[in-house]
Amino acid sequence: MSLKKYSIPIITLLATILFVYLFTNVVVYLVISLVLALLGVPIVTLLSKIKIGKFRVTDSVAALLTLCFFFVVVYIIAITFLPPLISQITFLSKSNLHDVLNNVFKYYPSLKDTLASLGSEKQIMESITEQVNHFLNFKNISSVFNNTISYTGSILGGIFSVLFITFFFLKDEKMVVKALLLMTPSEYESEMIDIYRTSRKMLSKYFTGLFIDMIVVSFTVTLLMWFFGIKNALVIGCLAGVMNVIPYIGPIITLFFAVFLGVSGCIEFNQYDLIVSTITKIVVILIGVNLVDAMFIQPAIFSNTVKAHPLEIFLVILMAGVLGGVLGMVVAIPCYTLLRIIAKEFLDHFKFFKKLTENIPE
Repeated sequence: MSLKKYSIPIITLLATILFVYLFTNVVVYLVISLVLALLGVPIVTLLSKIKIGKFRVTDSVAALLTLCFFFVVVYIIAITFLPPLISQITFLSKSNLHDVLNNVFKYYPSLKDTLASLGSEKQIMESITEQVNHFLNFKNISSVFNNTISYTGSILGGIFSVLFITFFFLKDEKMVVKALLLMTPSEYESEMIDIYRTSRKMLSKYFTGLFIDMIVVSFTVTLLMWFFGIKNALVIGCLAGVMNVIPYIGPIITLFFAVFLGVSGCIEFNQYDLIVSTITKIVVILIGVNLVDAMFIQPAIFSNTVKAHPLEIFLVILMAGVLGGVLGMVVAIPCYTLLRIIAKEFLDHFKFFKKLTENIPE
């Protein structure tokens, strides 16, 4: 009897692992669709309540409008960020970098003196020009676009699959429950339903809070950059918001690209004397906004959505980063939340897990 009790969960687990191994792309599509569905649940619920006379927004129409909303958000981010970035890269790739460096050294002779220890002026010029030309070479840019075009078919196929799956997740929530119950032994069905309901509620709040955090960071950075006269303020703001979903690493990536865009903007308008002040403003603004976000906004999101202490989340993200790199850090909090919910259902009789999951609602 004991063997039968444990054999069914083990076989189910092994079958799930085999399915993930054989159909990795399908699993990725399902995970992305599930995240979008969790984000869209509040929107679908709100739209479903709309009633004008005898007309009522059906679940299908609400799901379709939610997908349209996601598409509009992604489109706005894309047209805001990509064209200015490509424009700056194209401008620098066509510039005479020798003249650019001469102008930089003219306004900042101390930089020239510092670099003099690395070699003669001619050697430094040739080395920097060669490296920058290599990375900003138009052929390299063309190669990136050509590779992107070559994968367009699979990318479009993946996008269509995700949208199709997300539509039905949003339209019929019961379908997700039925799919989970098909893979669950009969004696654990009630626990699985509880796990689904709790995780759906908590993760939906988490992703919604994260989305709001992205908007707040984007708006704040854009406003401050614009106020202090930084070129490409809107692009930097959008990038800061999007990269904010990557804990700790995202702000560093944002800082790198923000400095690049700020400096290239100064070069484009021949404002070499503003380069140092531009870099200083960008660094101060981004560090300041991220500190406020990390100390006040994100802890509020974590405590109110996933019911975990900020220190607890910090340690989980660090461990996830060691195990899975940047991707591990991105998925750390949702995965940790799901594991805590499962532990509350099955391991609550252990003191450690009872303490770890005491804040999770019933």
